[in-house]
Amino acid sequence: MRDLAKYTLPEWLQALPLSDAWKQTRNDVWQAFYNGKPAQGLEAFLAQATGRHLGLVVAFEQPWALNWQLSLAAKNVPGLQMLVFDNSREAAMRERIAEVCRSHGVAYLSLPPGKTRHVNRSHGLAMNWIYRNVVLRLQPDSFMFIDHDMIPVLPNPYPAQVAEQPIYGRYNSAKPWSWQFWAGYCAFRFDFAQGRRINFMYDFGNDLDTGGRNWPSVYRHFQPGSLRMAAHEFVPVTDPVTGEAATVEMVDGSWFHIGGISYNNTFQKKSELCEHLAAALEQGADWTDLCPAMRPDASANV
Repeated sequence: MRDLAKYTLPEWLQALPLSDAWKQTRNDVWQAFYNGKPAQGLEAFLAQATGRHLGLVVAFEQPWALNWQLSLAAKNVPGLQMLVFDNSREAAMRERIAEVCRSHGVAYLSLPPGKTRHVNRSHGLAMNWIYRNVVLRLQPDSFMFIDHDMIPVLPNPYPAQVAEQPIYGRYNSAKPWSWQFWAGYCAFRFDFAQGRRINFMYDFGNDLDTGGRNWPSVYRHFQPGSLRMAAHEFVPVTDPVTGEAATVEMVDGSWFHIGGISYNNTFQKKSELCEHLAAALEQGADWTDLCPAMRPDASANV
């Protein structure tokens, strides 16, 4: 939660610090209970995770998007071993996502089911379970959390991003007294994270989203301007079937972020465009043909 000195007088009169403290304690208790829940097949999963740089994907009820991501990952992010952790609510959906992983030869683990319907809490619980039950046991050189709707449409040089700095990701702005990386694209060197109080739960008291509880142990020790961060931009793209223009979100110069397909699904209005883009890439088109602004020599400043 926020440093007490950062609360305003009206917030004190509303007992907001007490409310924030209670919610943080509640989440800590919930997290401790969830971290201890077993996952069937964990030992076999760990045996498959042999890479030194791990891409940790929390999947949630979107096998089509995950299939697209994994189809391009081996080609465009060869420095990462992708691992999939299924946080879907329905058993039938978990089986479909498991089949996607099997078809790509990617290690799959069904996370312990949770009862919470709170979007940020569910995501934070999943990320913390993965860190404590998988990352701490594997002790990789680095690990990166990647949302399941991040599609690597262009080559990405990871792990070069963490070669000279211990953390890397897409900046998520907040209040003047706090900041964080977006939980959907954040990387950490293990030698830096080990021994710190890593916590991927949200911290609404600090106006921080999922992953914000890392503010006191990680982010507050860095000035944002001192770090090289992932580029984040919105660029024009042309639907290869209809010829219609659209705008898409790109992260780190290589990842197309579909957006809106996770816990609050607003994907339907984008589904046709995404299907057309995926088909064009599968048939041999280059992303820079569909999205000229991403060409290395593009002069447009988008």
